[in-house]
Amino acid sequence: MNYKRKIFVQPEIDGQDFEDCVFEHCKFTDLNFKFNNFKNCIFKNCDFSGSLFDSVGLSECKFPDSKLSFSDFGNVNLFNCNFSGSVMENCIFQKLKGGSKNDRKIFDLRNCNFENVYLTGSVFVMCNLNEISFNKSILENVVFERCDLEKTDFNECKLEGTGFTDCKIKATILDMNGFISFGVSKGFTLK
Repeated sequence: MNYKRKIFVQPEIDGQDFEDCVFEHCKFTDLNFKFNNFKNCIFKNCDFSGSLFDSVGLSECKFPDSKLSFSDFGNVNLFNCNFSGSVMENCIFQKLKGGSKNDRKIFDLRNCNFENVYLTGSVFVMCNLNEISFNKSILENVVFERCDLEKTDFNECKLEGTGFTDCKIKATILDMNGFISFGVSKGFTLK
């Protein structure tokens, strides 16, 4: 099914599952996604501003040029999703243990693509980002807390103000500007 320039309203998505759909220039603004599943869908230049995700599955989906800012992915199952070219400002990537508001568990994002994504102000807590590429992404003021960043690619990223707290860093890839930004985030001064 193909949808072009459609403005979705709440009753159209309530409890619905979508598979092999293409959404172009569609608006999903201020919607509450609950118990929805999207499989093998493409969201090209779509807007999810102000929407909430609760018990949602996103599997093998692509989001080129889409806006997903201010989204909390804590209650979203992400599998093999490609966010390349999207805007995801001030998003939260963390998983809470069932029934808890504070206890976190590992959020495995190893099969997702975050290349060339605008992620300014986003937060990643206890995420497995092992061997993920953030190549050419804007990661200014992003927080990585207790994340596995082994062999993660931050080449050509903007990392000003980005914090790496208690992260596993081994063979993590940075270009010269990223290396300087990382050093500054750890309190070093370049002379």
